[in-house]
Amino acid sequence: MRPRWVIAVVAAPALALVPVPSAAAPAPAPVTPEIETVPLSSARGLTRAADVRELRSENPFALAAARWSGAAPDVLDVRAQATDGTWGDWVTLEAVDGRGGVRASEPVWLGDSTALRVRAERGGAPVDAAELSIVLIDPGDGGTVATRAAAADVAQPPVINRAAWGADETIRTNCFAQQGIGVEYSPTVKAATIHHTAGTNDYTAADSARIVRGIYAYHAQDLGWCDIGYNVLVDKYGQIFEGRFGGLDKPVWGAHAGGFNKFTVGMSMLGTFTDVAPTPEQLESVSRFLAWKLARGYRDPNGTVTLVSGGGGTARYPEGTEVELPTIYGHRDVGYTECPGELGYQQLPAVRQRVTELMAGWDTSPVYQRWQAAGADAGALGGVYELERSAANGGLRTTFASGAGSVYWSEGTGARIIGGAIRDTWAAYGSEAGHLGYPRTDELATPDNVGRYNHFAGAGGSIYWTPSTGAHEIRGSIKTAWGQLGWERGPLKYPTTDERGTPDGRGRYNHFQNGSIYWTSGTGAQAIYGAIKSKWAQLGWERGPLGYPKTSEQQTPDGRGRYNHFEGGSIYWTSATGAHEIRGAIKTKWAQLGWERSFLGYPTSDEFAISGGRRSNFEHGYITWNAATGVTTARSY
Repeated sequence: MRPRWVIAVVAAPALALVPVPSAAAPAPAPVTPEIETVPLSSARGLTRAADVRELRSENPFALAAARWSGAAPDVLDVRAQATDGTWGDWVTLEAVDGRGGVRASEPVWLGDSTALRVRAERGGAPVDAAELSIVLIDPGDGGTVATRAAAADVAQPPVINRAAWGADETIRTNCFAQQGIGVEYSPTVKAATIHHTAGTNDYTAADSARIVRGIYAYHAQDLGWCDIGYNVLVDKYGQIFEGRFGGLDKPVWGAHAGGFNKFTVGMSMLGTFTDVAPTPEQLESVSRFLAWKLARGYRDPNGTVTLVSGGGGTARYPEGTEVELPTIYGHRDVGYTECPGELGYQQLPAVRQRVTELMAGWDTSPVYQRWQAAGADAGALGGVYELERSAANGGLRTTFASGAGSVYWSEGTGARIIGGAIRDTWAAYGSEAGHLGYPRTDELATPDNVGRYNHFAGAGGSIYWTPSTGAHEIRGSIKTAWGQLGWERGPLKYPTTDERGTPDGRGRYNHFQNGSIYWTSGTGAQAIYGAIKSKWAQLGWERGPLGYPKTSEQQTPDGRGRYNHFEGGSIYWTSATGAHEIRGAIKTKWAQLGWERSFLGYPTSDEFAISGGRRSNFEHGYITWNAATGVTTARSY
């Protein structure tokens, strides 16, 4: 077993959603590539001046790269000896910016090989062998690839996911843990960078997964990127491979074009296209993926974008430089590289034309039109974060604002904006497929300017939010009763819970900042708050002797007090007496005497036990009930 050479890795975004496992073939087990770094000083020279050096390995390898100290070599070529003894063509290794100052090349696919010849020059002279190391990569066997179906939209072409090509996710996760980083996302994707991987074009369809796996291991470990740099890779057979982890439908921040990784998706064609053109199958798959990505991300394939260079050793433009680029451009447009090869670069106009054909009608989407009306990228929604996709019952949805906001559309509700905590609460209830259905308003400010809300099509429901209460749903009869009291400007203020079921299973309720509304099919929805609610709680809520409220809190006829009637009695309150319950025969007697306008006035105690019966005290007397005779007697003090 050759030693593994693992180093730190760079932040990488994530890929997930798009590819789904095929029912026909389970995903293969992960395969961990092996990497060996060999100092060039251990190689032996083959020609005069040692301008060509040869390395031999005890174990076959299939990809190779180089690392060096000092300035990058002016000439850096390799050729490999296949396992059958034949030597391949010379292949150029192109420099790339590694993490933490790593000076290295991109890896190239050579096919299964046992020896490597290296030609490295700087300033017309061979590079000092002590300054150069060769990285040999064995991607391992296995990883039989089965094409995966698109997850959500028929416009998305089939993609081979990471599990299918045998990605060992521990390479990525261990690197993230070591560096204290994780998946990174741009706010949106504005453009696509087209690459080639370089290396031989002589590979089989089964080799493609091995190539991807080898590039992943090298990018993640030797270059310190924690993951493969490209978002997507396409082989000459038209197979599309999921690259960087984080979600093909999201703006995963790759490591494919130094200085121009933000706001771009990187697509790399497997092979070298300096003297050989990409295959028709390869170009069609590139076009189909870009058509899906750009159409659902609201980008014109024939437009231009302005990107700001992040700088770096391989970037063509210094940090901070604004560069206008086509929406679909080649790596050489932003970097010191021949990538994607002269014949690959020449195909970009045809790719743009084919993408345009495939995207016909993309700008008729009602969500796209709503986004445009809201100011597009310059508006409050910002750019597309998660691509437009189908939603429940024939609807559409797109996520914006780095994931914070969304637009949902249905035939009955139109395109509506929802985001933040309100969207999170809505999602907890199943989003548009749940009982609230689609939003029928945008997120709006409440009249008191304290909160925010969306109304929904289902269950007569809404979600209200304030910084202090959070976001809570309210619906049906409880919402109607709250509205009759004046909404958030009424006595209850904002909801502090979603609608919930009561412990006894008979009712429903929402709590509010200043009270509650309780509902049953027999009592309807009634508001209870303040001291009366506190008394009811002391008595055991709906499971106490009073049961559920039958009225909302009301003012007494004499204007001095407040009350709620309940299934099993009442609670009366005044500022002088406090809140007290009254029920049964004692309440009936008090009612016969004229309630609070009788000579007794308001109750000053709850009903309590006495010898032989029960008693309630009032402001000016008391009522007793005899258990033996059933007689109630009212007396004044």
